[in-house]
Amino acid sequence: MRLAVFDVGGTAIKYSVMEGEGAPDQFSQHGEVPTPNGLTETQEAFLTTLEGVLEQLGPVEGIAFSLPGVIDVDRKYLHTGGALMYNYDVDVNEWERRFGMPVEVENDARCSTMAELSVGNLQGVTNGAVLTFGTGIGGGAVVNGEVFKGSHLYAGEASLMYYRMPDKDSAVREEGSFSTDCSTFGLCRRVAEAKGVESCNGREVFAWIEAGDEAACRVFHDVCDGIAIQVHNIQCWLDPERICLGGGVSKNPLFIEGVRDAHDRFNAELRNPFPTVEIMPCRFFNDANLIGACQHFLNMRHRRAESR
Repeated sequence: MRLAVFDVGGTAIKYSVMEGEGAPDQFSQHGEVPTPNGLTETQEAFLTTLEGVLEQLGPVEGIAFSLPGVIDVDRKYLHTGGALMYNYDVDVNEWERRFGMPVEVENDARCSTMAELSVGNLQGVTNGAVLTFGTGIGGGAVVNGEVFKGSHLYAGEASLMYYRMPDKDSAVREEGSFSTDCSTFGLCRRVAEAKGVESCNGREVFAWIEAGDEAACRVFHDVCDGIAIQVHNIQCWLDPERICLGGGVSKNPLFIEGVRDAHDRFNAELRNPFPTVEIMPCRFFNDANLIGACQHFLNMRHRRAESR
């Protein structure tokens, strides 16, 4: 089956063509385009962007999506869309009619978790988790060897985790949330503020850290501590064997080691001994969402065919 696969993020839409059964080596025509601004653009702009990509990819038999937000995969309904405000309360069946072919959608971090569980670094793990870092922070939980969604589809919604009451007077949206302070976007924002520059990107931040820049290193240390706190909280509820960190930032060994060191520092301050969870990068980094979205499409088509 030839599928168009989209991984929709806050700043970029990654895409690929999959021909086969969803194995990592069956993807081709990789590329990306900017995501229409989630605050100022419309869903029409978003769908038009997708149609432009589809024209480039050639004939396909279906479309698989990895998307931010809370998603009812059975109804094909987007309850929320993360930072993409035009994807709130959306019936994806309308996309099917527009594109003229089957469409399946799943939460982005859950796609990443599916990929890591089936063919990645969560293989053989009974209880585990994935945290993906980008514009926000996605999460996925594995319980008893299966991806766990929860009673209201909110299991793994790491971006919505808080560690202090939000400051309603803050200029930063959702001050006090895990995502605002510890996402890749949050890291870059905080480093820019500390250095007195207008903006910076992840590559610049890690170049400064490698060079020993005091401000960048201080902020990175604080961000890793924030991640370690939430890793501890995840342990308290899920008790995972392993947590895999994903997103582009996870390609940098400094990030993985920074979180591991912070986890060790946190445990050292606890009154009683506490387990050290294994922390490692996702196997597929930025491609995990594409692989998981494709697997989800194939699984859902099989399920829907059986239920007829």
